[in-house]
Amino acid sequence: MVSGRKDRVVISCVTFEVAKIVEPIEYYEATRVHLLSTSKEGDIYREFLDEVCKQIGDYSKKTQIIKHITQEDENGEQDFNVSDFGSVMRELLCIIQGEIDSCGENNVEIFVNISAGTSEYSAASLIASMMFHGQTIPFTVSSKEYSVSGDLVRKVYFENGVPVGQTKSCRQPKALSTYRIDKPEKDKVLALAVMKEQIEKGDSCAASMMNILREKNLFDDYSTREYNNKPEQRDIMKYQRNYVDFWLDNRWVEKQSKRKYRITELGEEVLSIFEKSYSQKKE
Repeated sequence: MVSGRKDRVVISCVTFEVAKIVEPIEYYEATRVHLLSTSKEGDIYREFLDEVCKQIGDYSKKTQIIKHITQEDENGEQDFNVSDFGSVMRELLCIIQGEIDSCGENNVEIFVNISAGTSEYSAASLIASMMFHGQTIPFTVSSKEYSVSGDLVRKVYFENGVPVGQTKSCRQPKALSTYRIDKPEKDKVLALAVMKEQIEKGDSCAASMMNILREKNLFDDYSTREYNNKPEQRDIMKYQRNYVDFWLDNRWVEKQSKRKYRITELGEEVLSIFEKSYSQKKE
């Protein structure tokens, strides 16, 4: 591990995937890996867990593997189950909080794999990541090549010539617990869209931004000195606090020089998801 580098932690759930778990761990050069599994010695799930651990070990002997395997008490009660939303959410929150408490929030990067494992784990891991917004980085990993393809799909996922899929029957639906996760503030998103346009025009200085934001009713109390049309210092500071500092803190923009910024990949994603709905005019 390079001296001074933050610990990099990857959290994943192991069911029937190997590459979707191991390859991101290699990509992020993980210091530590938390693997969640509801498996028993000798069952098929344990075989997948063992193979994941083997491949991680083959890649790096220095990567610490921490297994979170479902345990049962004397009454048969499980501490968590990857197919139970509430209990796997609890396990995830404990793992994330434990890493932050142990390392300090500024000394660890926590990457949460939401693409592998059960659907309950995927939902819980995304929500848990959002609860630790700014301290965790949820990520997806899509399949480039499948192990079952061509005629094997028909053989495995069809029955009597009819498509069945991987699941033949289901238990009854179970409603998930819900938690409030706020959308980003409308003015912060729309102002970011203005910043993007001004960066593309090569004129994203504070004065230009404040003028445009005032025209769009996003900076109402902006004032100017009549004799030279320059913004007051107090207004520049307010623009800096309300917008630029917020964008920087949330990694929507990053500095390239003293007065030059660029929209980050995360900022572009925020605009892609929210700008259109926020820009719609009410009838």
